Amino acid sequence: MRVDMNRPARAIVRPPGKTYPRGLTRIDPPPPVDLALAARQHAGYVAALRSLGLEVLDLPADDAHPDAVFVQDRAAIVDGRAMVAPSAVESRRGEEEPIVALLDGRFPIVTLERPASLDWGDVLITEDALYVGLSERSNRQAAEQLREMLAPGRAVETVPTPADLLHLLSGCAYLGSGKLLSVESLAPFARERGLEVVPVAPDEALAANALALGRDVVVPDGYPETRRRIEAAGLRTVAVPVSEFEKRDGGVTCLSIVY
Repeated sequence: MRVDMNRPARAIVRPPGKTYPRGLTRIDPPPPVDLALAARQHAGYVAALRSLGLEVLDLPADDAHPDAVFVQDRAAIVDGRAMVAPSAVESRRGEEEPIVALLDGRFPIVTLERPASLDWGDVLITEDALYVGLSERSNRQAAEQLREMLAPGRAVETVPTPADLLHLLSGCAYLGSGKLLSVESLAPFARERGLEVVPVAPDEALAANALALGRDVVVPDGYPETRRRIEAAGLRTVAVPVSEFEKRDGGVTCLSIVY
């Protein structure tokens, strides 16, 4: 069974916990987070997913793990299996346990083994391939294990993640039908693999983190030119405010596991 690139039916989400303002960020100094606003923005994001027809499965907030709101990093549903990845960051280890408990019984659970480390925010999934961004969070051992697990039906290829991006998906989003929303630094990678690039506006880099749900694309609010370009590519957009998650290097893909 292949990942349904046309229209996911469900999304797993988890609201920010009380410790979320202590979450990781490469921004120096870390900007202050308005936790109440973050909670409202997360609720708005969930409402947007529901308005697009997704069944939303809510996990309780996890105050023990500041970054646990970013559920995407810990697991993905690929070819009918729930694939769970260990974190390279000690403070994020354990976030996956409630996710695995929720998915167990719905899918076979497959866990990557150390020394592999992987954030699924580094994995671009198309109809027939996985592109694993090598970064400070994701390594070659993870890509090698994925290659073994998914052979022969799906190719797995590694991609250097540009230094200015935390994750590969910080700079691109697969829109379906061979189209990739992309910042300029990833455009050569896309074109070399036959993907049609929908360019992110030069001054709107954070807009690259977008969530395609069939013909609908959830985009971060505040980036009108990139939104216009996505719509010019024949897709519909729904904009949601995520400023408090951008302060911790997150975006709309990071906040859910869709399948």
